[in-house]
Order: sequence, then structure tokens, then C-alpha cells
Amino acid sequence: MISSLKALLKPEPGYAPGDVLDFGAYKLRLKVNERARRISLRIDNKTGEAVVTAPRPKHLKDAVDFARTRHDWILEHRRDQPAPERFAPGVVIHIRGQAVTLSEKAGVITARPIQAEDGTWQLVTSGDESLFSRRIERYLRQQALKTLQAETDRFAGMLGVSGVRISLFDARGRWGSCTPSRKTIRYSWRVILAPPHVLEYLAAHECAHLRHPDHSDRFWTEVTGLFGDYRAARKWLKTNGHTLFRYNG
Repeated sequence: MISSLKALLKPEPGYAPGDVLDFGAYKLRLKVNERARRISLRIDNKTGEAVVTAPRPKHLKDAVDFARTRHDWILEHRRDQPAPERFAPGVVIHIRGQAVTLSEKAGVITARPIQAEDGTWQLVTSGDESLFSRRIERYLRQQALKTLQAETDRFAGMLGVSGVRISLFDARGRWGSCTPSRKTIRYSWRVILAPPHVLEYLAAHECAHLRHPDHSDRFWTEVTGLFGDYRAARKWLKTNGHTLFRYNG
């Protein structure tokens, strides 16, 4: 009788955002996104973890239960996911749509672009495997910050807003975020590897949040006014965005 009562009074397992549960074959990371309308599940492109997102902390238990029912799906998608690679000599990347070959050149500490006589571009630096890759990523981040600040200033100016400060992050499943009250925008640096119209769309999208901190019809009308027909760029991110995580510094 006493043992039965203890079982009834035993509290449900508590979960918190950021918890990582070890399921043996994979790890499950718990997230909360108040903008989410439902529980969702994805595979982290960099770590290979399964990530389940709930609209509220109180829904995390339901999110874990949902992830358990998707065990086979998680294993299958992790199996299909290519292992991340480092930036290395000979690799061809695209910077704002321009094909660039990564090359090693002794003594070049800060990565820099060089155009060959035939018009092709190389991005050269030096260092061992790890250092070479980090230097390339550092260059890409610098280009992303410079380009995204310019695009942000352009679109914000169209709204009559000035002084917007930007920063970079490397989140998975989220390309940008805007805090209108502080006039700050954060972007994934990896969009520098996307086609130009995709980067520009992202800047227009986040700038539109300076006026509309939601995804209402008014928000999308604002995006259209700033950028034009955004559907192709938005679809590219949804369909091909995961490819931007192929390389890591």
C-alpha cells in the first residue's frame, strides 16, 4: 500500500531548455521557442544531435515523448547526414555567388582573395589543417559582418530607421533574429556562402521585424515592399540551407 502511494506521488521527470538526453545511439537536445506553434524535431547539421523544440517549457515532457516515437526517423536521418568537413586547400566555396578556390600559400597569415589571370578567384592563407580552416572561417565572418551591415543599413534606411547594430552567430535552424526595442539584429554568418539574393532577402526579413515583431500579413507585406517577391529566396533557405553547414572552421 505504501509503495503504491509512493509511486503515485512520484513527480514527473523535469526537463529544462538546454538539457541534453543521452539515448545511446544519439543525443537529444531540448529547446524552447515561444514563436513555435507546435513541437518539432530536427537533426543538428554540425553536431549530429537530434533537437526537439517545444513552444513552452511545460511542453518539454511532451516533446521528449514525441522524440521517442520518432526513434527510427532520427537514426535514419543521422545515417544520411554527411560528416562536417574543414575548409581545406582545393575546396571550392561560393562567396555571395562567386566561386572561390581555397589555396595554401606559405607566410599568408590573414586570408586574402587573389584573382588569377583567367578571372578565377582564390582565397589564400597558410597553416596546418586546423589553423588553415579557422583562418578561412575568420575571413568569411568578416565578409559576412561587412556585407550584412551594408544590407541592413540599406533596408533599414528604406524604413526610415538608422543606427541598427548587427552581430553574428552560428545557430542551427535559425538564420536571424531581431530585437526592435534595441535596434539590434543577429545573423548567421553562413549566409555569406549563399547566393546574393538569399542574403539580401534575409536582411530585408530581419529589418521588416523592426516594424513588425511577428510574421503577420503586415510583416510579409513589409518584406515585399523592401525586397520584392521573396518566395524563391525563402524556399532556397528551406531547401538548401543545410548545405551551408557542410564546412566548419
